[in-house]
Amino acid sequence: MIRSAVHHFRRSYSGYLSPVVRSKTLTDVLSKHASREPISVITAYDYISGSWAQAANCDVILVGDSLAMCALGYESTTEISLEEFRFHVQSVCRSPGEAFIVVDIPFGSFESSIEKGVETAISLMRCSPKVGALKLEVGSHKPGAYNPDYSLKLAAELCSRGIPVMGHIGLTPQRVHSLGGYKVQGNRSAQQAAAIFETARELQKLGCFSLLVECVPHKVSQYITETLNIPTIGIGAGSGTSGQVLVQSDILGMLPGRIPKLAQKYTDLHTQSVDALKHYVSDVTMHKFPENDKNGFKIKEDVWREFLEIVE
Repeated sequence: MIRSAVHHFRRSYSGYLSPVVRSKTLTDVLSKHASREPISVITAYDYISGSWAQAANCDVILVGDSLAMCALGYESTTEISLEEFRFHVQSVCRSPGEAFIVVDIPFGSFESSIEKGVETAISLMRCSPKVGALKLEVGSHKPGAYNPDYSLKLAAELCSRGIPVMGHIGLTPQRVHSLGGYKVQGNRSAQQAAAIFETARELQKLGCFSLLVECVPHKVSQYITETLNIPTIGIGAGSGTSGQVLVQSDILGMLPGRIPKLAQKYTDLHTQSVDALKHYVSDVTMHKFPENDKNGFKIKEDVWREFLEIVE
């Protein structure tokens, strides 16, 4: 009886409910890779940028810690806290659409111990049912090394617990100081390029479903893509990867100044927005906005006369 009443309520008020949209799953992403279709990935920072990415029908939305610099004004991605980052993850996840959502694991939230890393991963996955996977920045793996990279151990732990992981190799911004700055990786020596390749192969072996390859020579990233069985998502890694990712603020030109070489600006939203806001300020100054007939609300004449009698 109760179930019937609930069902009737939902049907009666269906016009007021948001339509249920099926989100893409990991299987959808892997199927696209299997059919050799390029995978499109766009970053998002909040509900609005998430809604734009969803409306563009991209395959994957990455809630990257790049939002620290692109949306919050921090100087580095390492400054954003886990609590602040989770707030933005939840905001992006509220945007309607079917894109598969991958979330960064921010700096400082996983390095202290494997237990802490697993706890952080679980908290990020619990931000929303729409969070489908996590992205983990990983240092280059050197076969036979006495102490393998810690992040490789964490990747293995997360994969063993059924948490989908996208490994991030090449230029890893969270380790920018140890890398000597924001520089191309794997182009100075064959040993450096081989270390990136070995890292990629090790992450696949550990169970990562995909790799993000950043600022790696296109021949190296293409070799990695052709050798591995999992999809690679490139940024500054050439056209030979399984898909591409760009930061949304670079695509849209949200901020003034030059964009990185690895990106492409498809419009100049910063200039357009400032011009529009200047137009508004001018209209207010010149008494052109608002217009009573267009932007205002009326009152019935008898109500108005009664109001005057009361106040006067």
